[in-house]
Amino acid sequence: MTDWLISTIESIRNRIMTRENLEPSYGSVIYTELGFGSMEHSGIYISDGKVICLGGDGQIRQVTLNEFTGHITTFNHEIYVPCYPDWDGTIGFPEVAYRASDMVGQHRNYNLVMDNCHQFCAGCLIEDSENSINFIWMLKDLVERKHGEKVLWKKWNWKEKYN
Repeated sequence: MTDWLISTIESIRNRIMTRENLEPSYGSVIYTELGFGSMEHSGIYISDGKVICLGGDGQIRQVTLNEFTGHITTFNHEIYVPCYPDWDGTIGFPEVAYRASDMVGQHRNYNLVMDNCHQFCAGCLIEDSENSINFIWMLKDLVERKHGEKVLWKKWNWKEKYN
């Protein structure tokens, strides 16, 4: 009986760990690759295929998933979503979505390195829009610290639902 139970638990865990296509939660930090994988663009998922992000023109706006992944150097339009490592669920922060929503329509002095989309997302996470988080690895680390434990980033095949 014990072997059967262990085998069943392992089977369930393996199915959960390999499960794909998890839609982000309200307030999830998400990102897509740009520059053919050499850089990333991040935003805050709010629901129904909508993302709030800082564009290269300095405008904070709500966009569709097609717009979010529609940069000229994006060729696969993949989106990465923060997930729990041990069970089937995505990580979101409702207060982050509220903060991002409140900033729609504002303008920032965009700079690829010093004032970019990652800094915008980090500002929504920590309520400090003048933070120094300007790279995806720093943003991922901040998401993990805010969440309080390890985060697994999974690809989301959003085109099945929103394209």
